[in-house]
Amino acid sequence: MTKISVKQSPAVETRLVKSTSKRQITIPKSFFDRLSLRHGVTFTAQLFDNGIFLSPYIISQDTIWDEDRKEIIRGVIKEGLTEEEMVEEINFRIKKYDEFLLRKIEEFEADILEDEKGLGDTLGVTNFNGLDIFFNSEVKSPT
Repeated sequence: MTKISVKQSPAVETRLVKSTSKRQITIPKSFFDRLSLRHGVTFTAQLFDNGIFLSPYIISQDTIWDEDRKEIIRGVIKEGLTEEEMVEEINFRIKKYDEFLLRKIEEFEADILEDEKGLGDTLGVTNFNGLDIFFNSEVKSPT
């Protein structure tokens, strides 16, 4: 079997699949699970000299926040809990996730306040948090 890499990234898993007389193939379940795909997903197929590359064509209106919550729910469902245990566990994990996000937002806001007051500066060291370019009016755009 030939190992294929896309954009210099080696294959995570390689399997042999066979086409039917109707030119159909079955995508292994482990591939679907790894990519969190569902029944009925549409793929983009790209033809190259040495093969075909399929990638899921997903139009999602969900935010990262939505996707994280869905992943929490999927994880709990896989644990085989009773209905009531599942409700309690999902509720618990979502609360923990929300607390985590709130802590990260508070840390970010504290970092911004430190930068504004110059408290995080070390003599001779330039701090750059990536957002300075958007908020620093002294930065000139390249000409």
